[in-house]
Amino acid sequence: MSSNPYHDIPDEVYEQLVHAEHAAPAASTGNGACITVASTDGYISFQDSKLDDNDRQARTQIYTPAELAAFVADAKAGRYDHLI
Repeated sequence: MSSNPYHDIPDEVYEQLVHAEHAAPAASTGNGACITVASTDGYISFQDSKLDDNDRQARTQIYTPAELAAFVADAKAGRYDHLI
């Protein structure tokens, strides 16, 4: 039985993303406090490097390009400015 919490993402794609090599931002200082990113099969995953590397499932969030594009568009429009 898979522990995949994403019902619309195939189990094999979920596992690939959870265990993928995630890239850190160019501005990363290497202190383990950044969000890293990877993609495969039309999905984009983010991992929080502050969380335990042994529990990659808990630190992985997966999105479609459309979901990410909608978020970026809202961010550019200032929708989340009140949060910072």
